[in-house]
Amino acid sequence: MQSSLIDVVVPAAGVGKRMQLNIPKQYALIHSATVLEHTVKALMRCERVGRIIVGVSDTDEYFDSLNFDRQRVIKGPGGKERSDTVRECLALCTTEYVMVHDAARPLILKEDLDKLCLKADGKTQGAILACAVTDTIKLVEDGKIVKTVPRKNLFRAYTPQLCRLDLLKQSLNYAFENNLAITDDASALELSGFVVEIVEGSADNFKLTTREDLNMARLLIKE
Repeated sequence: MQSSLIDVVVPAAGVGKRMQLNIPKQYALIHSATVLEHTVKALMRCERVGRIIVGVSDTDEYFDSLNFDRQRVIKGPGGKERSDTVRECLALCTTEYVMVHDAARPLILKEDLDKLCLKADGKTQGAILACAVTDTIKLVEDGKIVKTVPRKNLFRAYTPQLCRLDLLKQSLNYAFENNLAITDDASALELSGFVVEIVEGSADNFKLTTREDLNMARLLIKE
């Protein structure tokens, strides 16, 4: 079952409402390829990446027409929530460690992937790519600043997020069974009492959420 390769789950069952497009944002075009195709291509630059399981909804009309190596890129089930998609797709993973990566982060760098994969050492429980907060952070209530929050120990959580497969399955099942809200895979591990480390990565690895993000990605990704 176990190998030096790392399977990657890419949840892609969402619609990206904030992008306000007539198609799910992972299928928006950046030049001649979709966001999802750019994301998968970026992941496959890393030699440690094994199979990529893309979780899509039952009503998805686009995935089957994309140009993927179908031996390595596999269609997985999509759930109601992102965490449901990840939980269901983990059943298709066969490596000791897995990574979960957002479909809408096509700017992930090979160097950052390589650094994160070094954490798949048999001792690490979980590790994520993260970026130190550089802006001044304000706590706000009712449109008024309550206080300035010290940013010294604050990081923005990015993906991929690396976890031992057995621990992530256990953590997601625990959150599901106890109706606990989780915002990423690291938070599921945290709720179960596991230790999650950070690996500092590039700030360019931002998630495409708005049309402005999509336009920026089109500038950063060459034809």
